[in-house]
Amino acid sequence: MENRAAIEDNDLGRIEKMIRDTPAEVNLTRRIMERYEQNKPALDRVVPLRREVWRKAAAVAAAAILVLSAITGTGLISPAAAETLKQIPGMGRVFQLAGDLGLRVADERGLYSDPEARDTHDGMTVAATAVTFDGTRVSIGIELEGQDAGMSKRTESLQEGMTDVELTINGQPLNTYAPESSIGPFMFPIPDSDKLVLEFSDLRNQGGQALPEQFELALSFKITGIAEPFLLNIPVKLNIRDNVVLTPSTSRTYRNVSLQVNKIELTPVTTNITTRLELEGMTISELSSSRNDIGYDLFDDRGNKLQLLSGNGSSATDGSILIMDTRFEPFAARPESVTIKPYHYVYKENSTTEFQLGEDGHVKVQYIPELEMTVPVKTVAE
Repeated sequence: MENRAAIEDNDLGRIEKMIRDTPAEVNLTRRIMERYEQNKPALDRVVPLRREVWRKAAAVAAAAILVLSAITGTGLISPAAAETLKQIPGMGRVFQLAGDLGLRVADERGLYSDPEARDTHDGMTVAATAVTFDGTRVSIGIELEGQDAGMSKRTESLQEGMTDVELTINGQPLNTYAPESSIGPFMFPIPDSDKLVLEFSDLRNQGGQALPEQFELALSFKITGIAEPFLLNIPVKLNIRDNVVLTPSTSRTYRNVSLQVNKIELTPVTTNITTRLELEGMTISELSSSRNDIGYDLFDDRGNKLQLLSGNGSSATDGSILIMDTRFEPFAARPESVTIKPYHYVYKENSTTEFQLGEDGHVKVQYIPELEMTVPVKTVAE
């Protein structure tokens, strides 16, 4: 256990250094580090894929927000509760157990397909049992099947055992669709250790190519203790059409900070916001180190706040502009308007690295009313 703790601490140190050295997502860096220390049991189940891609700015941004979402945004349920839910018909499906409201909606409304993709080696079968693509993110439910000897001897979760993950689209590497940065897929935690959700998004709003509406995804990976790699060929197609896409280009400026909302995409599964943050006389890295990190919450016209799911962003090294795609849970009903409330994080007294926490365990924030924006949905969309 001590060796494992030392390895985890070393991994955390490398992650923190890479995030700090890259201005792509500095506004969440310290928040993630502090929440990591307080939520190690939950984060043990979050496994980023291909850590070497974090050398690029966008991949580091994806890592930062996705780690945060595993703590505060996905609404994880306990393993005991998950085991109870599995006894209810339909509730054992991977999207129902994921703790992601959008994926539960996809499951309940049939906005997904079963690719019927599986591979078996040394008595172990791994299958892709559900895939949904709403235009903003591709989510794939993956699980172990059967109760053979190979599985009965395992003590680690499916997430812990999967390594060397590679993704190709129509025979081309996933990063073919990225600009100069990389697309970093991630595995999300599921209370059932034999299941996981693998997810990725394109960088079309940051200079990359949009994913095709229909494509063949090849997912290859290894399982610890099994020499031969697994290969799942997964047909992916756009499950959702007639999404609401707003392009308001609404902006606000306060002091040396300019924030612009370039696009808002509303789907039954995801709410995606594309923002452009520009600083005057300061880099993105310097903004973070000055205790003025900026994040934002998203509300509907009735004051309901959406939960953060994931995100990715890019910024040139030592640059003053950060382009972000941030994904939130879907709205329960189409709102009359969407309000973006930027904020600063509240630090502990005499600290430049630790945040104050509220009674709910979340980081305290101070809203910046001068940067707040409300976008009318119907007027812009129609």
